[in-house]
Parts: sequence; structure tokens; C-alpha cells
Amino acid sequence: MTSPTSEPATDPVADLTNLLDQLAGTPEGPAEDPSAPEPVFSNVDQFVAGYLVLVLERRVASGPTPGISWCPRWWAHPEALSRLYALWRAWEALRVNDPQTGMSIWWRDHLDPHLAVLTGDAGPFVRCGPDKHRDPEPLPVEPAPAEVLAQLPDA
Repeated sequence: MTSPTSEPATDPVADLTNLLDQLAGTPEGPAEDPSAPEPVFSNVDQFVAGYLVLVLERRVASGPTPGISWCPRWWAHPEALSRLYALWRAWEALRVNDPQTGMSIWWRDHLDPHLAVLTGDAGPFVRCGPDKHRDPEPLPVEPAPAEVLAQLPDA
């Protein structure tokens, strides 16, 4: 229950998807080319829940049981959301642009390296488990001094 003065709830998947679409230069709304094939999945959440977790067969670590680290709230980890979004976009592009070998390329060049990082010992899911989520902890950062930034070509 929220109070009248509380902030409206935001959808982190939708928020980051919109940001990633803007950075990728993709238009918001309907596709510009009406002959372009429709995506199989309309967003990264549908791709993860409706495809990725169904085709991956990995043992998930739980307590002393060895396996990969996975978080059921994958969307709450900015790095994971960004990587899974990239995987979804690559999957959609490769299935259309290279129907003969695109999926093999996607597994080898896209999924395997991203999955190794996401689920590895230093990946974003390392503190999570099949029944638990721990909020991400950003890397420590200090603002760059103005004199350092002034040395860069785009200053």
C-alpha cells in the first residue's frame, strides 16, 4: 500500500529498456518499416521468461551445491538487464538476418560469453540464489577532476 505522497511505482525493466533503445538509436513505438518481421518476443522480460530460462540447462548453485549463480530477480541487476537486453536484441536480429546459422552464432558469440559473466564467480548474480535476491552494489567511484577531463579531446 502506498501513501498519497509516495513516488509512483516504476518498472525497472521498462525504464532500462527505453534507455537502451534510445542509446541503440531505435525508434520508440511501431517499427518504421512495415515489411520488417515482427519480433518473436516484444521485450526482454518475455525473452528471458519465454525462451532463455527454458532452453538453458544448468544446475543452479544452492548452498553447498555447485552450479551457476542465478537470480530470479535478474531484472533488478543493471548489468544483467543490460546484457540480457543485448542478448534478446541479437537473438531477434540473427534469427531474421541469418536464418541458416544465426542461432549457432548467437549461442557461440553472444550467449556463451554473456552467460559466463552473468553467472560467474564475479558476476552480478554471485550473491543471489534460486530463492534469494541481494540488491546490486555499484562499484566505488570518485568524480574525475576537472583538469583530467579538460585533457580529453572532447572537452
